[in-house]
Amino acid sequence: MNNVYLASVGTRSGKSLLSIGLAMNYPGKVGFYKPFRENTVNKNGQLMDQDAVLLAEVLKLEGSEKLSPYMYDLFNPVSLKDIVSSYDELRKDKEFMIIEGSRDFANGCSHGISHIDIAEALDAPMVLVSSPSFQSLDSIFMFKYLCDERKIDLKGVVINKSTGPKEKEFLEKKGIPVIGEIPLIPELRTFRVYEITERMELNVIAGRAGMDNSVEEVLVGAMSPQVAVRYMRRSKKKAVITGGDRTEILLAALSTNTSCIIVTGGVMPIRTVMSRADELKIPILLTNEDTLTAAEAIDHLIARIDPKDTEKIDLMRKAIRKDVDLTKIW
Repeated sequence: MNNVYLASVGTRSGKSLLSIGLAMNYPGKVGFYKPFRENTVNKNGQLMDQDAVLLAEVLKLEGSEKLSPYMYDLFNPVSLKDIVSSYDELRKDKEFMIIEGSRDFANGCSHGISHIDIAEALDAPMVLVSSPSFQSLDSIFMFKYLCDERKIDLKGVVINKSTGPKEKEFLEKKGIPVIGEIPLIPELRTFRVYEITERMELNVIAGRAGMDNSVEEVLVGAMSPQVAVRYMRRSKKKAVITGGDRTEILLAALSTNTSCIIVTGGVMPIRTVMSRADELKIPILLTNEDTLTAAEAIDHLIARIDPKDTEKIDLMRKAIRKDVDLTKIW
């Protein structure tokens, strides 16, 4: 049985994208294992890792809670032996196992359960997923050094949101193989309004008929009404985040191409705004959180892939097949 360990040198590097793409392009029976839960979702009253739920759905695997069984706790860590035991249970009858690491390659170093430790224990070659940021590209060299020290097979780097050939040329001149360059895929950043209600604690107070609206951009209405209107006219299918007392901003949002409005601070908008939202089928979502906290929650949502979104999943499959050297990973 073959396997691969997907690691990253920063958050939102693209491991989920690569996991899905590899799983859907492999010609045989694939399994998935992510030792530590990170971004969690509530499924049947149980907190589960988003990626585990997604891969369980895509690959028709049973027991998504077993695909990502542990939470990392610095003061009460799980043992490497338990991590290996869970993996051995999942790999039965599989031809290829995808192992997805934590978002930070330093996680677990103090207890011998880091990326390197787990990959070594599972006898898994590694693929490193990186963004093109300077910090991420610099971190690759530290990661390569650690792999060399521990004699871990680093098959190469996949650059996600690649901006051109300069990143590959830079890395390969310094002896680091690049086995994939995935350009930015704008369609993967879209989501539906109803997904916000799954991520945040809020109430739908108007425009409920538009919960299936698609969101392509997010604007924070913290500027003056005049400036806000200018930005809103340029943006399409947007979610606007603003306070419930910002009536001019709210009306400006409703007069342009807006998919939904997230009203923060627990302040109800005036009746005129609510009636107009109902008429236009633009949901208004009320949260007690402040604007910054709401914006951060939406930012995390952008990276999430819903298992029901077959169009996005097919985009990921095609992108990995086109832009990654799969033969080197298989």
